[in-house]
Amino acid sequence: MAVAAAVAVPALWGAGVTPAGPVVRPALHQSAPSGPDGGGDAGGDDGGGGAAGPGTLRELLAAMTGSATADPLDLAPGSLLVDREGEDGLILSWALLDTDDGRWTGSADAATHRSEAESTIKAWLAADTLRAAAEAGRPVPADRRADISAAVRASDDDAAERLYRALGGDASTARLGPECGVEVSTSRPGWWSYTQVTALDAARILACVRDRSPAWPGGDALLADLDAVTPDGRSGVRPALPGAVAEKNGWTLHGADGWNVHCVLTWEDRALAVLTTYPAERGVGYGWAVCRDVAGDVLSVS
Repeated sequence: MAVAAAVAVPALWGAGVTPAGPVVRPALHQSAPSGPDGGGDAGGDDGGGGAAGPGTLRELLAAMTGSATADPLDLAPGSLLVDREGEDGLILSWALLDTDDGRWTGSADAATHRSEAESTIKAWLAADTLRAAAEAGRPVPADRRADISAAVRASDDDAAERLYRALGGDASTARLGPECGVEVSTSRPGWWSYTQVTALDAARILACVRDRSPAWPGGDALLADLDAVTPDGRSGVRPALPGAVAEKNGWTLHGADGWNVHCVLTWEDRALAVLTTYPAERGVGYGWAVCRDVAGDVLSVS
C-alpha cells in the first residue's frame, strides 16, 4: 500500500498538554492489523462524534500556531502523536529531520531510545568505502563496487560483511562521529547490525550519506542504488515522495524478542526514520504498515 501524499485528518484528539506544548493527534486512518501481515481495514474515524474541526493536519497546525504555512518541524519532539503510538506490543520511535538547517521533530524518545541499526547501517558502510577510496586517491575496485550495490539494493548481508571487515569493523561505525556528527555505540562488538542508533541518528546518517557521497568516487552510483532498492526491501513510503530518494531499511526477526523493522528515507530537504520493535507473530508486513502509517501522518503536513 502506498502512502497518499496528503492524509485527511478530521479532528484533533484530546486536550492534553505536554511540557513541549499542545499535542497534535491525527485521527485513526487505519484499523489495527487483523492478520500476520499487518493488514487492516482502511478508513475508520475517531469515534468521537464531536463537531468537525479543521480538515487536514496542516490546518490543525495552522490553527494552533496562527500560521498559514505551519510545518511539523515547528513542533517540539513529542508534540505530534502519530496514530500507531501506544499500540499494544509496539515499541515505536520516529524522527523527521530538515537536512538543510538541522531542525527536527519526532516522538518524545526520538533522540534517546536506541535500537539495533539492522541493515539501515549498510548505507554508511557503502559510503565509508567510497570515503576510504577517496582518501587513498584511488578508484573503488570493481569487487567493492559490486558489494556496495548488492548490500544497498538487495540488502545482501555477505556483501555488507565484506565491506565492514575491509573498513576495520567497528572502526567504520566509529567514523560516523567525525564524518557525520553522529555518535553511535554497539551492543555486540564486531557485528555491524548491532550498531545502536536512535531514530534521529538513523535520519542523520542517511542524510549524511546522501549529502557526502557525491564528493567521493562512485557516489552517484551509490545514490542510484539507494533509490532502487529491491521490492522486498521497500517500506511502501517511496511512492509518496518527490524526486530522487535515498532509502535503506532494516528488518530482522530476533527470535522470541520479536521483530525490528526500521524504515529510513531522505529526499529533497527532509529525512524520515521510523524504528519499530514488536512481537514475532505479527510478521514483517506489520512493520512496513506501521512505517507507512507514520509517514502518512507526518507527510500530510510536509
